[in-house]
Amino acid sequence: MAMSMAIGKGCRTCRNVVEEGKKTSANRKTRRGGRERAHVKKQADKMDRTQTPIREKLRAANQDELADVAVVGCGPAGVALASELGRRGAKVTLVGPDAPFVNNYGVWLDEFQEIGMEDCLEQVWDSAVCYTREDKELEVKRPYARVCRKKLRDKLLQRCEETNVTFLSSMVQKVEDGTHESRVVCVDGNQIRAKVVAVAAGASGADLIQYEDEAEHALAVASQTAYGIECEVDSYPWPKDKMLFMDFRRHHTGLWEGTALRRREETGLMAEQRQEQGGMKVGDAAGDTHLWGTEKEVPSFLYAMPMADGKVFLEETCLVARPGLPFDVLKRRLEGRLRAMNIKVTRLHDEEWSYIPMGGPLPCTAQQRIAFGAAAGLVHPATGYSIARSLKEAPAVAEALMAGLGQADATAHTVTQCGWGVLWSGERKRQASFHIFGMELLAQLSLKEINEFFETFFILPEKLWRGFLSSKLSSLELLGFALVFFAYAPNTMRFKLLEHLGKHPAGRLMILTYTAQLRHSVEPQEPAEVSVSPQQRVPL
Repeated sequence: MAMSMAIGKGCRTCRNVVEEGKKTSANRKTRRGGRERAHVKKQADKMDRTQTPIREKLRAANQDELADVAVVGCGPAGVALASELGRRGAKVTLVGPDAPFVNNYGVWLDEFQEIGMEDCLEQVWDSAVCYTREDKELEVKRPYARVCRKKLRDKLLQRCEETNVTFLSSMVQKVEDGTHESRVVCVDGNQIRAKVVAVAAGASGADLIQYEDEAEHALAVASQTAYGIECEVDSYPWPKDKMLFMDFRRHHTGLWEGTALRRREETGLMAEQRQEQGGMKVGDAAGDTHLWGTEKEVPSFLYAMPMADGKVFLEETCLVARPGLPFDVLKRRLEGRLRAMNIKVTRLHDEEWSYIPMGGPLPCTAQQRIAFGAAAGLVHPATGYSIARSLKEAPAVAEALMAGLGQADATAHTVTQCGWGVLWSGERKRQASFHIFGMELLAQLSLKEINEFFETFFILPEKLWRGFLSSKLSSLELLGFALVFFAYAPNTMRFKLLEHLGKHPAGRLMILTYTAQLRHSVEPQEPAEVSVSPQQRVPL
């Protein structure tokens, strides 16, 4: 689902610094792409000659000078943070390959307007539409937009140029930490010296970041995968004035090619399914006519953008799974869906392999380096959104780092603690635990259950579902969201929520995170030693 920032530049920015043959954790493998790493690299290595090279915009870094901050990663998050630091007077060096922005980004219009980036949008739709079953259409009355990668990159780089940010085009091998001076060491031997290092190299920047104790966390990293094409087609059966946000209808099965637009009688459909699948049970009940396949299938949906220039962006997306649904499966599903809808691709312009690690342990906030963007865990664990949040957070994180740099006897650790305090305060961790709880629930839902989930989600009061998608609800407001959702949900979904809260590790993690401050305040404290004079002693 082209909602947010996938690994992107991170694959080219950081080399795997783990020694050959050394076993890496499953979470690190997942963050770097897991079994889909070849496709992830293929996406990252794409070129776009319409985007100006960074070296033509920014001055070359002077390796003999000590920078205030070295920002590792040249994707949207890294360039945004570098520009905000530069605006505040910091000497900043941007380090990474001179590569274009290659991912498709879909955002809610109001979020980009809020941060003054609406001039970077390519197209806006007044609303979005969802389909959860054959006869169920939901309109999401919130304007949605597609980001123009070139405009976004040009604007961010212009800000860097105006604030004297310098650039080193190289792949980072490792970071050597020091109390007052750290070194970013590149594979070609180049080095950048800086007081502080910020890792904004996408999810694969995890190789340069320490995460909370994974054994204690008990939750593995999951992923959102999506295969998409930008193309021209001979027909487009969805509303052209709306963005297609989610189409969960199972047209991708390919069992009825060319017939997906015709309603089928329930009895005939079920009989045909059983015949096609050798008598296999297809639904949980006779009324589940939208369940056209096996009960244990990992759900996916179509996400589509009809463009004003006649092109369309079509993407088959698995919202979240562990392990991620393979790109080859998603491609087959997209092709089957198009055949069932009688849609023929007349010209292919581009392919996309979007891979977004989601959930898992948060970064360790005691470390000497700071992370930003996807590397800092700013991907919404339940949706995959991240780009709007990263752009919004950049000024506050830059302000905090500058405050740290301005302290007397500042060290790398004291400076980064200022930044980590903004990124992952106790309140932010409570919010994240709630979102991770939601992500883990979505990863376990069947197609019928996930349909029920979204049918409930989008009839909630608009403030609640908007706030959830935009990470704007406080930890207390999220609890209110949960109560309202529970009240609106059907009994089957209520039971699923209670079961998830009581049995799944994500439920325990959320409860522990929410009650951490309370538990700390009631923990018995060691009695303080008090000096008592002989005159104050009470005789026994």
